Amino acid sequence: MPRSGAGSRAVIALTGIGTTVALLAGCSAEPPVPEAEAPVVAAVVSEPQEREILQSVATVLEGAGQGGAPLGSRLTGPALTMREAELKVADAADDPRGLTDLSMQMQQVILPSDQGWPRSSFAVTEQPDARTTPVLMAFDQAGARDQYKLWAYVQLASLVTMPRFAEPGLGSATVLADDTSLLVPPGVVAGQYASVLTVGDRSKHAGTFTADDALRQRLREDGREQVAQIEEQDGEGRFSTAFEPVEGAVKAVRTVDGGAMVLAALRGQETLRAEEGWQLAPVSSSAAALWAGGAGSDVLKTSYHYTVAWYVPPAGSAATVSLLGFHRVPYAVSGG
Repeated sequence: MPRSGAGSRAVIALTGIGTTVALLAGCSAEPPVPEAEAPVVAAVVSEPQEREILQSVATVLEGAGQGGAPLGSRLTGPALTMREAELKVADAADDPRGLTDLSMQMQQVILPSDQGWPRSSFAVTEQPDARTTPVLMAFDQAGARDQYKLWAYVQLASLVTMPRFAEPGLGSATVLADDTSLLVPPGVVAGQYASVLTVGDRSKHAGTFTADDALRQRLREDGREQVAQIEEQDGEGRFSTAFEPVEGAVKAVRTVDGGAMVLAALRGQETLRAEEGWQLAPVSSSAAALWAGGAGSDVLKTSYHYTVAWYVPPAGSAATVSLLGFHRVPYAVSGG
């Protein structure tokens, strides 16, 4: 589970203005030249400001569908896509319990140190109960006059240990998509992981990622369950997945060891095939709500929005890229 704060405190060293005056016999003294002052490292968003941001986002989430401010006023990017998809499923199933709990009670905040824009902050929620893991959220401020918006959220994997970040008062730096100081640049991680999810160990990137993580286990279990239902009726079934990254949907923040936490969006499709003439229907309640009693088929395709978070070690590390968490929601179900 996440640990609050950083493991070691960074020290801000403020270099005072020193003067060195060289006096030479028979010569007048040169005027003192001040030394350059070291930059101050500090977060550009305070913890009280972050709490105000969280409350503003929570208000919009609570009012969604009830005549409140539109989701787009405080959600953007993958978060807006995911929440709209969740609301669609909840409406179709007439069951609001399918919505991810996005309460803004936080156990950890990761504040930005970047002076420019866009800026990103991150936070981890308190664990609501023993059955549910905390949620990692990313927030984005596009420009100086823009509001902070919820950009992405993922459910942390069970028993995961979060990487360590700088103290909130110091702030953590954004890592650019093409940064080569990491084992894999942030902008490349999602594409490589999509390859692994699609073809497994046959992917040339399989060795870059920790083997058999929580998402791959989930996909394998889903496939077995769906195929088993066909086999129980003396049929034969096949299950496959295909993934692709969402272009430009990536954020990364520096960890104290020189690595980074990376969040990115993917699209995934699960395909279940049975023998000709078979009448397939979705297994999960969320996909079934979108199916709404559609005509049966021997091929069933379910499309998902995914948001995934990883820890990426620094370049030269013997460690692998490890999954921190993921969240998915179906947005389309079709046959044939």
